[in-house]
Amino acid sequence: MTRQMMVSKVLELKGFTKEQIEVEVKKTKDKLGVEKSRLDSLEGVFKNTVVEFNSMQGNGSSNIREIELFYDYFSYIGKQIEEQREVVLRQLSELQAKQEAMLEAYKETRLFEILNDKILNKEAKEALLGEQKEIDFNFLSRKSRK
Repeated sequence: MTRQMMVSKVLELKGFTKEQIEVEVKKTKDKLGVEKSRLDSLEGVFKNTVVEFNSMQGNGSSNIREIELFYDYFSYIGKQIEEQREVVLRQLSELQAKQEAMLEAYKETRLFEILNDKILNKEAKEALLGEQKEIDFNFLSRKSRK
């Protein structure tokens, strides 16, 4: 197997790897979007509940049990928001790691593309040099016959 064929095979494998990583990055971005929207939803619920609680207190129509329920709910939603923020941060770090892997795959693919081009150029030069030698030989043979 020639060097050019080996480099072409490696280049083909690197292309597959690059495509797989691109798909993983897209999936991770989609997951991150879902988790961010879930976080935004929880934060919206929290804000709406605070507004409802403040309006209830402003009206003066609150008893101890209702206030206790609101505080318990605030605590619960607060914990949910914190957990969701941690999930989003994990997804962000996973996305960053996959993007770095994708960048590395791009670099490796580009490196093998350059190597492949160099091998092809070298083979073309060698072929041209061989042709030139043959032309020179034919010219000198004809010249010596005359």
